[in-house]
Amino acid sequence: MSFSPQRLREALDSILREAAIVPTGYCVGLSGGLDSSVLVAALADPAVAPALTLRALHVDHGLHPDAARWSARAAALAGGLGVPCEIVRVDARPGRGESPEAAARTARYGAFASRLRRGEVLLAAHHADDQLETVLLQWLRGGGLRAVAGMRPVTPFAGGWLARPLLAFTRAELQAWAQGRGLEWLQDPANADPRFDRNYLRLEVLPRLRVRWPAAARTVGRVAAQAVEALEIEAEVVASDLASVVEGGTLDLARLGRLTSGRQRLVLRAWLRTLGLEPPSAATLETLRHDALVAGANRIPETRWPGGVVRRYRGRLHAAVASQDAHPWQPGPMRPGADFDLGPAGQLELVPATGHGLSRERMPGELEVVPRPAGAWFRPAGGAHRRELRKWLQERGVLPWQREWLPCLVAGGEIAAVADLAYGGGLAAAPDEPSWRVVWHGRPLLTEAEATADVTRD
Repeated sequence: MSFSPQRLREALDSILREAAIVPTGYCVGLSGGLDSSVLVAALADPAVAPALTLRALHVDHGLHPDAARWSARAAALAGGLGVPCEIVRVDARPGRGESPEAAARTARYGAFASRLRRGEVLLAAHHADDQLETVLLQWLRGGGLRAVAGMRPVTPFAGGWLARPLLAFTRAELQAWAQGRGLEWLQDPANADPRFDRNYLRLEVLPRLRVRWPAAARTVGRVAAQAVEALEIEAEVVASDLASVVEGGTLDLARLGRLTSGRQRLVLRAWLRTLGLEPPSAATLETLRHDALVAGANRIPETRWPGGVVRRYRGRLHAAVASQDAHPWQPGPMRPGADFDLGPAGQLELVPATGHGLSRERMPGELEVVPRPAGAWFRPAGGAHRRELRKWLQERGVLPWQREWLPCLVAGGEIAAVADLAYGGGLAAAPDEPSWRVVWHGRPLLTEAEATADVTRD
């Protein structure tokens, strides 16, 4: 397929129509290189109707001595086509351990995201050869089906969309059209540096590959489209599986065990993402899956990674953010009108209420907040006898890992409140008595009933 402005518009209209997108305008990411220069010039071609509401953004990374000249050239190109162009200067210096390529990409897309208008489509100039490079690089780095799917033709982006209408065309086709039109473009010397993985692939590997397989770029494009379809089917299967095994914020292991191991892994990843957790590595996920399904019935296996922690308890998996799972805090006094800090676990507050709380009349000026005392006993409000606190927590279904650092409010050596779960001792308020009620801000899910019902706390 040879390139032309008309074929570009057909490709752009097709991907937007398939995604049911009606944009408010179009913004080209204009570097000034061959690909983006062809993209903006072809879209601005007056022979193609209807005309687009088109503008351009050029990002000055500030990494090259000629960066200012490149910006001026990009602005001049756009201006000559009648396309408004904004120059955005960013700090693209890499941080510790960050590659220069990644730092520049992050800065560039950050600039695009901050300036894209609602409902606007950002047009990127990635073409078929870029797709080939991307798929091969991701594959060589160990990527799976998502790597083979490569870059999508259109994705949501910053209140609008990011579209790649050149994926159907090769670089050679773009260059032939540009040369025939007498179009000039910039050459970034960094693109000739083989130390970068993508440049090495482009300069050293792909020329030889194309000698043997000239249609490699188009073939990979077809494979990527097939991979996208497979991912869509996979997503439907995972959504169905997830709905069948999730109970509130927990995952039912008996139901999970009826799935094949591959579907179990997919469901575990999807479940963790629904909870806002980044799934662990493949090896850690497999450890989690294995331990959850085969550990002895009396055990509570636990799998940790930097992003989270998952535990099994009574046939269900419970997950939490790793940083919020660390409960240690310093015991200390608490009084009305002052929050008590529980560190990552939140804050306690005494708020005025009526009934179901601590008697305002009988409560001392301050209480002591301590972690669950070992061997402590507790007399719940309305109960005639004291109960061993450990057994009371078990009966209430308090999750075992929440018990050790569960805050208890103590007065005169007697437990007056077990977190916000219950009041007792001699300080429990009568039903119509003015009281102080314990409110736990940032409270984790404490009991099995809450976890399975996915109770929301402030």
